Amino acid sequence: MDHSHHSSMATDPHMHHGHEGHDMPMPGMPMCSMNMIFNWQIENTCVVFESWHIHTWVGMLISCVAIFAIAAGYEYLRVWTNSLDRDVALADVKRQVDLGSNTNNATGTTENDTLLTQSPELSSLRKRRQILRSVMYAILMGISFWLMLVFMTYNGYLMIATILGAGVGHYAFGQGKLPAARSISCH
Repeated sequence: MDHSHHSSMATDPHMHHGHEGHDMPMPGMPMCSMNMIFNWQIENTCVVFESWHIHTWVGMLISCVAIFAIAAGYEYLRVWTNSLDRDVALADVKRQVDLGSNTNNATGTTENDTLLTQSPELSSLRKRRQILRSVMYAILMGISFWLMLVFMTYNGYLMIATILGAGVGHYAFGQGKLPAARSISCH
């Protein structure tokens, strides 16, 4: 069987070998290590992104402080969003009470019922509040999932930074404004 065509394939510049887009590490270049078990590794630990590559104790300390701050900030945003939700709910209740005080007993409708429910200003305000609430929800979900990915590095230092940041943030910002139990626990 003639295999002479194989040698020409290796030198053909138009021949594709299936390794496009794969960055091969250069010898001596540090790589991110991916541990699937609990570890205390410092060198070559990457935090979610390859660009957040930890090489030293100082890098790990800075990373832990940053993750602590992000987890605490997440708790602050939860409190702020919860307060926003409460304000929106109170405004809706107040509007309903105000509408109820103008009710015509014979018909059960209010004088201003059609004006208030169809007011462009009120509709615009409600839309803006709903957009803000939805944006904040998306931001909270993004941070929560990101913290989950940090936790999934299984690095003890990063896990402790996440837990302590969440706990300190809940203590500092919660002050009875948030329940201790959560319906979605991504961190």
